Order: sequence, then C-alpha cells, then structure tokens
Amino acid sequence: MSVHRRLRLLVQPWRLVVERFEPSTSLVAVAQAAPLRGFTALVRSAESVTLVREAKGGDVGVVWRAIEIAGSFAFSETGVLAAIAGPLADAGVSIFAVNSYETDFVLVHEGDLEKARAAVENAGHQLG
Repeated sequence: MSVHRRLRLLVQPWRLVVERFEPSTSLVAVAQAAPLRGFTALVRSAESVTLVREAKGGDVGVVWRAIEIAGSFAFSETGVLAAIAGPLADAGVSIFAVNSYETDFVLVHEGDLEKARAAVENAGHQLG
C-alpha cells in the first residue's frame, strides 16, 4: 500500500530508553524507581508495564530517538502513522510508536537515526 501523505516531522533531542516491568508492578513503584521527568510514556497491559523515559547516566541497552509528527490530528484521521512507518520499514528501520492525545512519536534506534532521516525525506516528508 502506498501512502502519499506528506508530513512535517521533528527530530527531538531526547535520548530515550524503554523499560519493561512485570505486569504486577505498581505504577507508583515505577515512578519511584525512575523519576518521571521530560518525555515520559507509561503503559500497562496484561503482559507488562512499559516505561519510556529520557536516558540518564548508567542506563544500558538500546537508546532510542524520537521523530515527532508535528501538529495535532483528529482521532478520525487515518494513515498518519502509516505514512512514516511504511518508508521506515522499507529502509529496514525498526520503530517503537508512542502516541499522545495530540500526535504520534516514532522512536528509532539511535544508530538508525540517519537512515531514518534519509528514508522519511526520500518519502517526501519535511524533516526539521
């Protein structure tokens, strides 16, 4: 499927980590273990509690970078995330999507950031 939507994207300066906690972990315990500051997303599902937060000294593992889809989108709009996910998948860039009420953030491994930039620019998106 070809998505022809052209979007304005912003690469945020944040360096992020994604942490997994057991599903029984209380959200209060997660907040106390990793003080919530800056960019933060917290999701509880039946399988786990997932925390996305800004990296700090001593963190190990994959560091992610956020590409923000600039602007607000109505819940009824379709194809917004697909317009970015498609070109990134075609370029072999793995993503982790995080959504806010207003917009979407596409997280890519920090080592893939330049490949991601090229992929979305080649797809016609404006990257700032």
